[in-house]
Amino acid sequence: MSFEAKDYPISDILNKVVFDIPRNQRRYVWKKSSWQDLFEDVLFSITEEKPHFIGSIVLKKGSKKDGLSYYTIIDGQQRLTTITLFLVAIMKHFHENDMMDDFWGTVSYLQSKDNRNQDMVILNSEFHTSISHIIAGMINIKDPKMSITAFVDTHILSKSRDKNIGDAIKFFYFSIKEDLELVKDSQERLRDIRATLLDMTAVKIESSSEEDSYTIFEILNARGQDLASHELLKNYIMRYIQPVELRDEAKTKWEDMERVLGSSIDKFVRHYAIHRYGDIRDKYNSPYQAIQKNSRGKQVTDLYNDIKLKSEYYEKLIHPSNGREGNCSSTEFEIFDFFRVKRFEQFRPILLSLMHQKEKEILDAKKYELTLKYIYNFFVCYTIIGEEKSNKLEDVVFKYSKLLEENYSDEVLQEFSTDLKGKLPGYEWFLNAFKNIGWSKHFGLYTGDKNKKRVQVVLEVIEKFVSQRNEVSEFSIEHMLPDAEDIKNSQIGNLIPLEEKLNGNLGKKPLSEKWDVYEKSTFFSCRGVVKQYKSKSFDPQKRTEFLAKLIFNNVLELNQFDFSKD
Repeated sequence: MSFEAKDYPISDILNKVVFDIPRNQRRYVWKKSSWQDLFEDVLFSITEEKPHFIGSIVLKKGSKKDGLSYYTIIDGQQRLTTITLFLVAIMKHFHENDMMDDFWGTVSYLQSKDNRNQDMVILNSEFHTSISHIIAGMINIKDPKMSITAFVDTHILSKSRDKNIGDAIKFFYFSIKEDLELVKDSQERLRDIRATLLDMTAVKIESSSEEDSYTIFEILNARGQDLASHELLKNYIMRYIQPVELRDEAKTKWEDMERVLGSSIDKFVRHYAIHRYGDIRDKYNSPYQAIQKNSRGKQVTDLYNDIKLKSEYYEKLIHPSNGREGNCSSTEFEIFDFFRVKRFEQFRPILLSLMHQKEKEILDAKKYELTLKYIYNFFVCYTIIGEEKSNKLEDVVFKYSKLLEENYSDEVLQEFSTDLKGKLPGYEWFLNAFKNIGWSKHFGLYTGDKNKKRVQVVLEVIEKFVSQRNEVSEFSIEHMLPDAEDIKNSQIGNLIPLEEKLNGNLGKKPLSEKWDVYEKSTFFSCRGVVKQYKSKSFDPQKRTEFLAKLIFNNVLELNQFDFSKD
């Protein structure tokens, strides 16, 4: 068997090629959640200036004709199709903004020109024939005012077959539009989105014949190639699952799982491996190898069922929803959505273990939600207030993910909380970090959306503690003393949550005339400052120190984990 596997950026993979997707391959099934994941990964990569890895693409070599290489896609058509549709949406924005050099500079990633000067669409699907028609239509588009909906509707050949194709283009178009509205230089941002998409890397595997894909994956893994763990894991499970009659059903369900998790599936496999086996870094080359080595000689069917179950938990973490049709309780939604927005992924292996123990009714619902709140509060103190890096928590995650999954007890949970709080350097460190929190429209040190959001999170934590409520209503940030007068008045000790309507009535009133308004607030922390300071002088710096002690000594109070009191 002849094949080769190398890392390439997408821009190279789409260079001077023609790809064919045979009719017998499954249709394009990615949905909004997967599109959203890819779009967010692109934006994140722009910020981090690090290319995103999208897994492996398996190709069967065809002929080489007139300077173009022809391939049949064996695996990776979902990703290549999505990237193609993403590029179509980008081109629409280039055209609308009269960025014609960039528009024509993108064409070569959708259409190759051979040595005879003939144009060949790069991605050809025998089932989704609209793709070629859409690409040709975008390249030849005339009217920059034509809406994306009108463009898609006039170029879809089969609404029943290709609706998902059109929906993907519209999703990326409107997602880009929303992002561009948030930046000053929208044209440069648009170029950055295109560049980052094309800089994504993949392992391109070229085979000279349609070899057994199982064998290809196993050999590549043995040679140490950096293949996507979920693909190797799928191959392993489908090979060994018993009885054989289960394989077709298992494959269908696995593909459903891939669709739901989208581009997060390799993160899931890595977090699953940590959740089951702890620190896998030194013992194994990859998450796949950790899972495979630990499941050899055991029921692969049991492994498959456990992975499916944990993938349902993981969906809560990456796509939390609430309400009657939601997948989360109100507490779960609030915390999981907060972690999702903040990209706090470090504790996902721990959360998988906790969710599993709750489902088995070993960990009751009250203790489970208490633990989630504790992790949330720790994250706020450690990362948002202290601005510490979450990678310093790896040893706690490695140790307790496995312990909580395999040997859960209230004592183990107590040890986890103790070790976690032990990661905080100490009160003096916390106080100094806390003093740096603030927001102002007048002093550069405290301006900006990042500072404002940091303040909002801290005020929410305080409000939840003093009110003993799980949810906090929307609020504006009230400066008790005018922040324009002194930079010290920008600090957290001078800030309280207040309803927008009440805040609008304050104007430039002195503090002595604000107390009556504060008393009308539904926020406990707002009414609390009235009781505490109305009859005496108010010092924002002293209140900053008071709040720091409140959070450090009470919000992270370990007695809340003394389950013997139940």
